[in-house]
Amino acid sequence: MTEALHQDPQYQYAHAVQAFEELRREHLQLNDSYNDLETINETVQEVVEVLRADKHQLLTELNEIKREISIQSIENTKLALKEKEGFAFQEGLEKKLNGQEEQLRQLDDELRDYSNQQVQIQNEMGSLEGAAHNLSHQTASLSELRNHLDGTRLQQEEAIRALEKEIEAKVAEVGAHDEQLWDFKRDMSARILALQRKAQSANDELARLHRLSEHEMNTLSQQNRALNDELKNRSDALYATKKEMNEYTSSAQREINIKKEEIQQCLSIVDLVERQNSGLEASIARMLEQNRVSENQIQEKDNINNKNLIEQANFIAMVHMELQTVREDLYMIKSRLCHHCRDRLLTGEQEEDEAEELARLQQPHPSLHAVAPVVRTDYTQPPVPQQLPTHMSSPGNDLERQRMEGELAKAHEALEALNRQLLEEREERARERREEEETRYQEEDDRLHRQQEEELRKRRDTEDDRRKQAGDELKTFTIRFMNGTRKKVDAFMTDTVQDLINRVCSKVGLRPSEMFYIAHSVNENSVLGMVDRFLDRSKTLYEEGINTKCNLVFKFKHYKRVIKWIDTNAQDRFFQQVHNNIVTEYYPSPEKLAVSLAGYELQTVFGDATGKKRHSYFDKVGLDAYLPVSVTPLGYEYWQERLFRNHKRRKGMSPTDARNKYIDTLRQFGSHWGMTYFDIRDKENRPFVAGIAEDGLHILSSDKRVLIQSLRFMHGPNQLAGWEKSSTGIFVKRRDSKFMTLYASSKLQSEEMYNLLSEYYLMLPREVQQALGIEIPHRDQLTQELLPPETFLPPLDSRRVPVEFESAAEYLKTIYLEQVFSPDDIDNRPEPVLKFINEIDEALDAGRALVSMDLSSAGMHDTDWAMIAELIIRAMDYDPTAEPSVVPTDRLRNWESNLQLEKLSIANNDLTSSSLPATRDILNRCTLLTDVDVSALPLDNRHEATLVEPLMKLRVQSLAMNDCLVGDKGVRALLDLFTNRTLHTLLLNRNRITANVMGDIAGCLDLPYCSIMNLGLGTNKIQLRGLETLIKVERARKPSTLNFSDNPLQTRGGQRFGQLLEQQCGVTDLDISNTTGQMNITGDVALYITRQLLNNPEIVRINFSDNPIGQNLHQLRDPSGQVTRDLPLEFFTFLEREAICNLTTLQLNRCELTNDHGAALTSALVDNYKLKVLEVSGNRLGLSDGNLPQGWVDLLASTSTLEELDISKNSLQSKGLAVLFTALARNRSLRKVDISGNRLTDDSVSATGTRDEIVYMFSTNAGIREMIMAEMGFGDDVLERIAEGLAENRVMRKLIAPRNNISTRGILDCTKHFAINTTLEELELTCARVQQVEEEYMRSYKFIIDNTNLETILL
Repeated sequence: MTEALHQDPQYQYAHAVQAFEELRREHLQLNDSYNDLETINETVQEVVEVLRADKHQLLTELNEIKREISIQSIENTKLALKEKEGFAFQEGLEKKLNGQEEQLRQLDDELRDYSNQQVQIQNEMGSLEGAAHNLSHQTASLSELRNHLDGTRLQQEEAIRALEKEIEAKVAEVGAHDEQLWDFKRDMSARILALQRKAQSANDELARLHRLSEHEMNTLSQQNRALNDELKNRSDALYATKKEMNEYTSSAQREINIKKEEIQQCLSIVDLVERQNSGLEASIARMLEQNRVSENQIQEKDNINNKNLIEQANFIAMVHMELQTVREDLYMIKSRLCHHCRDRLLTGEQEEDEAEELARLQQPHPSLHAVAPVVRTDYTQPPVPQQLPTHMSSPGNDLERQRMEGELAKAHEALEALNRQLLEEREERARERREEEETRYQEEDDRLHRQQEEELRKRRDTEDDRRKQAGDELKTFTIRFMNGTRKKVDAFMTDTVQDLINRVCSKVGLRPSEMFYIAHSVNENSVLGMVDRFLDRSKTLYEEGINTKCNLVFKFKHYKRVIKWIDTNAQDRFFQQVHNNIVTEYYPSPEKLAVSLAGYELQTVFGDATGKKRHSYFDKVGLDAYLPVSVTPLGYEYWQERLFRNHKRRKGMSPTDARNKYIDTLRQFGSHWGMTYFDIRDKENRPFVAGIAEDGLHILSSDKRVLIQSLRFMHGPNQLAGWEKSSTGIFVKRRDSKFMTLYASSKLQSEEMYNLLSEYYLMLPREVQQALGIEIPHRDQLTQELLPPETFLPPLDSRRVPVEFESAAEYLKTIYLEQVFSPDDIDNRPEPVLKFINEIDEALDAGRALVSMDLSSAGMHDTDWAMIAELIIRAMDYDPTAEPSVVPTDRLRNWESNLQLEKLSIANNDLTSSSLPATRDILNRCTLLTDVDVSALPLDNRHEATLVEPLMKLRVQSLAMNDCLVGDKGVRALLDLFTNRTLHTLLLNRNRITANVMGDIAGCLDLPYCSIMNLGLGTNKIQLRGLETLIKVERARKPSTLNFSDNPLQTRGGQRFGQLLEQQCGVTDLDISNTTGQMNITGDVALYITRQLLNNPEIVRINFSDNPIGQNLHQLRDPSGQVTRDLPLEFFTFLEREAICNLTTLQLNRCELTNDHGAALTSALVDNYKLKVLEVSGNRLGLSDGNLPQGWVDLLASTSTLEELDISKNSLQSKGLAVLFTALARNRSLRKVDISGNRLTDDSVSATGTRDEIVYMFSTNAGIREMIMAEMGFGDDVLERIAEGLAENRVMRKLIAPRNNISTRGILDCTKHFAINTTLEELELTCARVQQVEEEYMRSYKFIIDNTNLETILL
């Protein structure tokens, strides 16, 4: 019966439960005992801390006593010195003695305070004795410590009383100091020594007390450890018993749990179905809401498209009007033809009409749904017009015909551009629709994922609660990510690594994937430092030996280009890991590649580049957030501008596209892409680095700068045939060898290298694996753990070889910076020429050859230019194959000889004649130069021949020698250059040339092989006979562009220019300005010149600036007041529509013109369709009341060709400017307007009510790109009106308004309007009022930077 009872499962279960309860009670008792011991231990620790604090306070007070004694000793020494000087200073000594007595009294007070503190300490020790008495059974040693402390306290009190007695004796001795000062000094010294000895003995006693306390603490800690060990052993035994009981009870309750689980599963299924139904209902509601929002967005886009179509229709109407105007012009030309020519043209037009009608009938009927206009798409060859008969051919007709052909071609191009714009807009709308669909699908997918993740999280929480109730302990692990962040993640030791990965993914919002791994970073004290041991997904944390103190890293193990990412967060994590490898120089990268990658990084972080974002690059991070630490050390401003240029090149890329382009660029141009590094050694124990990547195994030098050997899976001479691991390294076999090579390494790194090679091999395309046929142990298991090969792009066919320089431009920049930042002579090293560096950077960043080197106004000195010239020659002669190398390297494989200078300018620098040798050397070496500018290089009429010889060897097309102090002798040395058939432009302005050498110049121009078309002789000393000599040159040889400004020609010179234009000798650009007052072209002479312009179809630009044209150019009236002759109107006749003149640029700055001249000018320009640039600055075109004549309003409202207008400094007031703003609001052709120097004060604006005109012009004008409003006197009110208009403007790029009367308050108030504008790039509001207070200036500058998109801001 007893045996049957014992064998009964229920009895056994009850017995097990009873045993478990007994063990549980025992465990609770042990736990209580442990907690009591912990409480005792904490109490002892508190007692020790209190004793330690008391000791520290005693030492502090003793130090104070020592300090007072030292002070007293110093004072006594001073008194002894005073005694030696005599009784004359006795009164002073008595005062010092009184001071000493006061100090002694203070010392006495401090000692009394110390006694009070000692009493407090005694009280506290009494309380401590009571606490220690309660713990006497557990800590017997503590009572001994208290007794010892009591004894020590008595000794300290005796020492303090003795010290007080000695101090009193010292006070008494000071009282008798008048009779025996030297005896007092010796006695005081003896007492001080005695006090020091007593203080030392007190310190020794305290040290002994401290050692005794430490001994007692060690004893207590040993006892605690013993108790802890015993408790741990009992806990382990209890845990083992509990585990056995769990196994036993689980087997007994299995049948019952099966039924319960089935019921629970049914209930879970029912609950899941209900949640799914509710989720579907919520999804349907969200989809309906999304559809409603999408319909609203589509409606808004339709409205925008309709608006764009209306604007396009208006543009087509405008083009149609222009074509109609061209057609009318053609009719006018036809009316001038003879009957025979008109018939021929009509016949040709009829034939063209018949051909077009036939072609139209042969074309299929267009679709009714077509939205693009049916326009001609091939306008590269405009229709050839009918040729006029020979007897009707004339220069005027030929130019008119050419003009008409140009107008027709422009109209065709405009229609073609419109067609392209419509097609691009259609493609853009289709792309937006596709992106919206993809975004909607992605959002739905993310929503389902979040729902599934939420359900998984709830089930995980339920499971975690069950496991915790069962006794399993939840531990907290610190996980580090590659972007530098850390997260705390809870997990059980019995969780698998995959479970931990899932928990991490849930923590940071990632979808679980086979791409994620967790690695344990181990420090092996090797070349690479930390080594990542990737954990086995299928093993538990306990089996992997992981605890809460391990350095765990969440990262990608394999670097491969994913074809399409499902989870954008995962793509961002992969991108961050690769980017971290670049900036930490885990992957060494050239500066050119690092800067290019930084541009994609900025596009990913900030989106499209704006001025506001440019200033935010380094707000919260340093340069190392985007670039490696080894880049050029040139400061944040330099890197901010360079990164901004690269950022702008990535405009339009989405973050996903930018990340993909980042990875693609690194794969294509990075020599270390995708490598995971390991420490290896050869037979001679020399250190190397093994880099394992998707394409195989690569052996590199220890600094990773030299590639020694590549063992690739495919595509190469050294193909891998197999690999095996050992405890000392990894054996690798090549296909062309029967032997295996051992790469020695640690056991951990050998295991990781073997696993990584096997995994990368199994991620190759399947056909490649079949072709290679390498056997991999546990192949099926590994394949299941990895993503399929179809997920990734195939491996690289070839990999760039790591070299120090990949182009001549990179080498040039490197050696220049080495020279500038050389540590040998820090005090005398020159400042870097940033313009030279920027020229190299722009070529490297744009991926083009360095063909232009513009170093004008770069602040260079002779030493700077000599260094730069020498280094340019050195870089051009650099042979990359001559560099020493550890292993044979094909350095020419990716080498670019991109130093191909064609344009060189060193104008306007601080150079002397000492720079001539460097200039000559650079001209001799740069054989491709075509444009050379050496302006402001002093040739001094002696050194011209130095440059002629190298220039003659070049195919120079343009040569500028302005401000070079060239005289007649120097010009004669340059005459050989006239024989250079390629030289088209020769600029010799602002030199010392006279008329004596003009005969030689004219003779060279008459030579049949002279090709000079642009000749600059302005601001020299050439008199009238020099001009007459030039005019005598044959027509075919005269330059087309002639600058003869500021030469001493006087009035007769102006007449000669009229004769030059009358000859129609091919001059198209003429500069006869009068800055220095030596030419003096008056109104009658200018009238003669413009009469010749009237019939001259060749001239396109003329500059009359600074000549007194308006002095005697007035209306002539008879005695009755009637106008008999209107000279201003006659002067501008050459601008009328009927004139043959084809002038496009007219400059009349500071010519003393008045409003009468302005009226004549606008009257002539109303029907003009040729002029594009008009400059009338510095005249008096405004009326006496500051108003603007009506003619300007009509001109600006009707012109369709004028693109630039300079009407600055013309005495206009607010009333006139209001009229001007109204006219500008209607204009659509102007691109640049300058109204500087006219008065627009806040008071006048308020009085005339000009505010609305300002806002209206800036908000409605759709053409002006640059507006200049300097020195107009306006303040905050006008600035706010301007900003209010600009808030709605979408075309203006620059607003230049310096030297006005604005304040920091006005700037801050206007920033809200500037923030709305998205197109304004440059804003200049430089003002002395703003710059007065540095703090307000910086505050305004920072505020406008932080709140606008401006790229350039000047305050």
